[in-house]
Amino acid sequence: MKWCVYVITFISVGFSAYCGIKTDKEMTNDLTRAISPNPFFIPADRVKEITECYDLEVERLLQMLIPIAQSYARPFISNYKVGVAALGKSGNIYLGVNLEFLGVPLNAVIHGEQFAMTNARGHGETELISIALSAAPCGHCRQFLNEMAGSDNLQILVPGCEGTSLSSLLPKSFGPKDLGLQGGLLATLEDTFSYDELDCPLSVKATEAAFASYAPYSESKSGIAIRTKEGKIYTGSYLENVAFNPSISPLQAALILLVVDGKEYCEISEVTLAEKQSSKISQEALSRELLRNIAPEAVFNIKKLEHL
Repeated sequence: MKWCVYVITFISVGFSAYCGIKTDKEMTNDLTRAISPNPFFIPADRVKEITECYDLEVERLLQMLIPIAQSYARPFISNYKVGVAALGKSGNIYLGVNLEFLGVPLNAVIHGEQFAMTNARGHGETELISIALSAAPCGHCRQFLNEMAGSDNLQILVPGCEGTSLSSLLPKSFGPKDLGLQGGLLATLEDTFSYDELDCPLSVKATEAAFASYAPYSESKSGIAIRTKEGKIYTGSYLENVAFNPSISPLQAALILLVVDGKEYCEISEVTLAEKQSSKISQEALSRELLRNIAPEAVFNIKKLEHL
């Protein structure tokens, strides 16, 4: 590793580091400080500063971020912490972790790869280039990642293993193309958003999230808006998968953004679900059950949309 002869200062977090030879532990400590206060989202300019300072390939940086991501995991059932770092086409890096919930069926669990993808979508990312994981992705997550356009070329990086493509890990896959569709999990949305002017702000946000959802198979769009006790609002859109089961519910998507902002479930005070009036599936039962277990005092509202 080359020696740098300058000092780089991350003004936003008050972090400065001499760019020289570092041990892995020192590098992890430096990176932890460098990516705070929002460790789940590292903008492209910050990524460039870090890689140049330490003479790192971005793929190596992704792998070094894995243990940092793992420290934020919430595996209340398995105690198995998953860490994910994904590089977007924009140059931004998005971290992901697994979230497990007591008292509800296991299909409510959010996998680290799902977290990272939803985190990326929430920041307007259009494509993931590579993704580093603490362990090889399970079949569930390989199928979920396959919903993204360009997924065949997505590079999978696991420490101690040679990098490979998603298509190599998921041969002869079943995906959107098999139904004549182009995977658009991170595609730019074109739907026109409309709402009732008499709606409250939380209902408006839930409706907006419903219009932004990705549901090409069931056509059952839905969205959720969460309000915390301090008044902050987090929204989540339904993200569908061609294999159905790996889909992300709107509440799961909203909870991911809540965690990205460092909030706890107990801070949730009110939730509004907006979904199509007559649709093949409904998110109401799952949302009520999960919310009852993680934030039992929260108020739950549902808004049925005629035109969606």
